[in-house]
Amino acid sequence: MPIWRKRKRSGRQFAPFDRARLPEPEPLTFEESYAEGLLVAESAARMALKNRIIVMALRGDEPFDADRAAAAAREVLHELVQEMDEVAEWSAHEREEATQREGRARHQHDYHRTDSWNLRLRERVNEAVAQRLTELRADPEYLADFAERARQDAWSEIADVIEQRLAREWPEIEIDDAYVRERDERMREVSLDLERELREVVRRREERDELDDTFGAW
Repeated sequence: MPIWRKRKRSGRQFAPFDRARLPEPEPLTFEESYAEGLLVAESAARMALKNRIIVMALRGDEPFDADRAAAAAREVLHELVQEMDEVAEWSAHEREEATQREGRARHQHDYHRTDSWNLRLRERVNEAVAQRLTELRADPEYLADFAERARQDAWSEIADVIEQRLAREWPEIEIDDAYVRERDERMREVSLDLERELREVVRRREERDELDDTFGAW
């Protein structure tokens, strides 16, 4: 029968945690911030274009047209450029105001002198990303690829909604003369139902994006 011995407690004392002794995090470089900002901006623009393609597909009788999609892509990118220019101007204004404030911030948007460097970085990044998006708006090859990726995203979302609906409501269908006569009306009702469901999907996704606010950090 084993004999358990009580282990003696070590007399070693651990020092209390001192946050001040942690190494300072390396600040983001302009190149890193620019690369990430451009990636986030393109993702936001593609999502906006995808939503427009879904609406056009459900409301219009015309088939998908690459030229119209490219024109919509230019419009989406233009709106994003305007937004980023506004953020850059806001950052410049806040930086000027922050240089006059000392002390500690009371909340995340209460900028002080110590925040001047970050505000200047945000200003530069937004200006650079806006300039790059302006250049891409004039590139037909980029717009064609951008629109095609948004179209694929739109079709994937529509297909998901259709699959969910079929899995939920797939009936036993008897193909007869009445079924053929009423097919157009049923398809119209299905289209209306899909539009409502897709709008709800888009609404929920936009709410999640607002809560995450990834793009707002720039």
